[in-house]
Amino acid sequence: MPTNVMWTLRTYMGQVNREGGTGNYSFAPEPSNAPIPGLRIRATTGQGALYPDTATVDLDSVHTVPDPYYVTTSIEATGDEKTLQFINLPTQAIIRIYSLGGILVSMIEHNDPAGGGTATWNLRNRNAQFVASGVYFYHVETATGQERVGRFTIVNMAR
Repeated sequence: MPTNVMWTLRTYMGQVNREGGTGNYSFAPEPSNAPIPGLRIRATTGQGALYPDTATVDLDSVHTVPDPYYVTTSIEATGDEKTLQFINLPTQAIIRIYSLGGILVSMIEHNDPAGGGTATWNLRNRNAQFVASGVYFYHVETATGQERVGRFTIVNMAR
């Protein structure tokens, strides 16, 4: 690429407003930053396009893969990486992982508007250390307040 290329970054600051109870939204730039006098942008969306479905979801199928977890699995990219997956998750959820003693080990925020129901945990605690062998509990909480508690086992063998 030539070194004499000039790029221009244009940004807009303003407010997005929902028009009534419809799926219509409008953008109004702040007066102090109006790039073009009188600029207005209007967008129409389908029902639920901006907000995930908040209906009740079935959490009974949420579980971990693999369970039990042994040193390495086929879903890991390298031998130094450890991966445990939570599957069949709703669009939005918070996953809290606890030790057998009830200590919070890690927390994962799952937010996938496309509907992917998988979240990955690297088996590290909040201090970025790999967790020890043992039984762990997970608590899944949805955006609507639904909850599920489950357990999984980690088996780390000495190398």
